[in-house]
Amino acid sequence: MLMLQRYTAVCGHLAYSLEEYQKAMLDFAEQSDGNEADRTAEGFAKMFGTYFPPEFSITEGNAWMSTLNNSVQYISVIRPGEKVAKLVKRMHYVSFVGMFRSDLFEGLCVGHAPKKCKICGKWFLTTNARHTKYCGGYAPGDKLHRTCRQIGNLKGREQRELADDHPIIQIYEKRLNTINRYVKRGTLDADLAEVMKKLAKDKELRAKSDVAYAKGAYEKEMEQAALLAEAKIHI
Repeated sequence: MLMLQRYTAVCGHLAYSLEEYQKAMLDFAEQSDGNEADRTAEGFAKMFGTYFPPEFSITEGNAWMSTLNNSVQYISVIRPGEKVAKLVKRMHYVSFVGMFRSDLFEGLCVGHAPKKCKICGKWFLTTNARHTKYCGGYAPGDKLHRTCRQIGNLKGREQRELADDHPIIQIYEKRLNTINRYVKRGTLDADLAEVMKKLAKDKELRAKSDVAYAKGAYEKEMEQAALLAEAKIHI
């Protein structure tokens, strides 16, 4: 019975500590997630200094920040697959929260930080300065069982293709302007011009969905003379 009471007290304290840690660190993680300017060790150090200023106290209801719940040893070991011994740091923790906190802060020191996936909403770890938006887990509800990163890459391509300065759109807009200019000058029949515009739009849509066509025949087929000749066949 006494043992059960001790376990109950320990579990109760652990639950409280984890809850306090989650409350404090979730906001910090949200800030690191939005730190798109500089996701490096230096960038996180600057953000950390802003979030936890020098006057921050670890004694005022912030037990999860205490540095007294671990000990450090430095030992020489040979890692699996290696032949030369290296000096490593071994840390012993009194609490789970101390381990979680230390793991996060040790990661920040070398530029590792949490990131929330824009598709599934789960947290994952970035280990370099790249502005990764998607995790490598399976995208929820995707019938093809693709990962969030695969879905994200497709979304990125769609956004790039919708940009006003995308070559596919620029070619289409240029040809549209030329057709309208010829109609205004009276050197191109209006009905023929409408057929040319319809053909040009169809080719633009095809180029957006067919990479081989976009990189191949698209630009040549969108030339004024080529469109005019094709339009005459459809009149």
